[in-house]
Amino acid sequence: MKQRNKLSHRLVSEVMTIVITVHQSGYRYFKTYYIHFICSYLTNEFSELVSYTRMLKLMQGVLAPLCSYRTHRQVRPTGIALVDSSKLQVCHNLRILRHQVFKVW
Repeated sequence: MKQRNKLSHRLVSEVMTIVITVHQSGYRYFKTYYIHFICSYLTNEFSELVSYTRMLKLMQGVLAPLCSYRTHRQVRPTGIALVDSSKLQVCHNLRILRHQVFKVW
């Protein structure tokens, strides 16, 4: 029987807390904040820490509660946005020079 991976309420609140505090932390990138600060210093506060890639998937699941929280708090927009700076591999390394998506005609 296939078992579903359902988010527990505690895990949702922990993910939301991490997403909210990254804006107050002074870190420029979420990946650096999560790996070098949360996973290193706050392991006692967050009981179910997961890998960075799993955290990115969990963050997608808390978007609706996070928007609801923000609407409830009536937070003014600051113009600050999170951008994940991980590189995306477009094609195999041997074909990089032949890749023509951004080639000017």
